[in-house]
Amino acid sequence: MLSLWQLNMESVIKTLREKNRYTQVQLAKLLGVSRQALIKYENLEQEPPVATVRALSNLFGVSYDCIIDNKLPVDTSEADKERLAQIQKTFPLLREDEKLAVTEMIRIMAKPQEFHAVR
Repeated sequence: MLSLWQLNMESVIKTLREKNRYTQVQLAKLLGVSRQALIKYENLEQEPPVATVRALSNLFGVSYDCIIDNKLPVDTSEADKERLAQIQKTFPLLREDEKLAVTEMIRIMAKPQEFHAVR
């Protein structure tokens, strides 16, 4: 049975490593783990120990949850914050069927790869 950690198949560790231009050898050395262990973390074959999660979190400036849940942090711009505030004010004024429609539209747009795969 797959854990929640394995459900998101893109490895956050690999993505962060590549974004920060580390090789597997360099990152493994910084973390104090073998390259083979890092490969297992990146391939979602093994969950990293807590000490490694802490080190990754500190190195890449992300929360522990980002590493544990295998989800990249969402960068919210000022424009997005303003849009969210407007939605928060307007949403309660909608009828229930409109709320459901908006919620479904957001779900579909936020996960376009899932929506297109189902079609």
